[in-house]
Amino acid sequence: MRLGPFTGIVAVVLIVISFALGGSTPDIGDPGPKVKLYYHQHDTRLAVALYLLILAGALLVFFAGSLRHSLAEVDFHGWLPQVAFAGGILSAVGFWTASSLSLALIDASDKRQVGGEAFNAMNAISEDFFIPFVAGIGIMLIAAGLGTARSGIPLPRWLGWAGIVIGVAVFIPWVGFFAFLVAGLWIIAAALYLARGPAAATPRKRQEQAQPV
Repeated sequence: MRLGPFTGIVAVVLIVISFALGGSTPDIGDPGPKVKLYYHQHDTRLAVALYLLILAGALLVFFAGSLRHSLAEVDFHGWLPQVAFAGGILSAVGFWTASSLSLALIDASDKRQVGGEAFNAMNAISEDFFIPFVAGIGIMLIAAGLGTARSGIPLPRWLGWAGIVIGVAVFIPWVGFFAFLVAGLWIIAAALYLARGPAAATPRKRQEQAQPV
C-alpha cells in the first residue's frame, strides 16, 4: 500500500477543520472597527486555522504529485498528468495566499496606527479571495478525470467521470461553492484507490514487459 495518496485525505481533513475554526468572519460591508475588533478577540483561534490551512496546502502538493505519477503511468502523451499537478499547485498557492491575508488581519488587529479603512480593504480582499484555490481544485479534477474516464486506470471510470463533472461545476457561478465541497470527497475516494496500487499492470508496464531483454 502506497502512503503518498493519503496526504490528500489529511489535506482535506485539515481544510475542513481550518474552515470550521475560521467561523463566520465579518462581511465586506461591516465597518472597519468591527472587523478589527473581531480579529483581535479571536486571534488565537484564527491563527490556528490559518496554520492548519498552510499545512493542508503543503500536503495537497504531495497529493498532486502522487496523482500526477499515477496518471503518467497510463497517459503516453503526458500532458494531462502535468495539468492535474499544476491544478494542485495552484490550489495550494491559493490556500497559502488566503492564509497570508488572514495573518495580516490578525497581526494588524492590535496595532493602534492601523485604522478602519485599512481593515475594510483587507477584509474585502480576504472575503473574496477564493478563486485561485477553488479553480485549482477544479483543474486538477478535470485533468484527472479526463485521464482516467476512458481507461479506468489508475482510477475507476465512474470516479473519472465524477471528477470531470465536479471539476466543471466548480467554474459555474453559485454552484461552484458546493462543487468545491464535493471535491473533497472526490479527493478522499481517489486517494483510497491510489493507495491500493494498480490491480494489474498498466498499459505502459505491460508494453515494457513484452519487449525482449
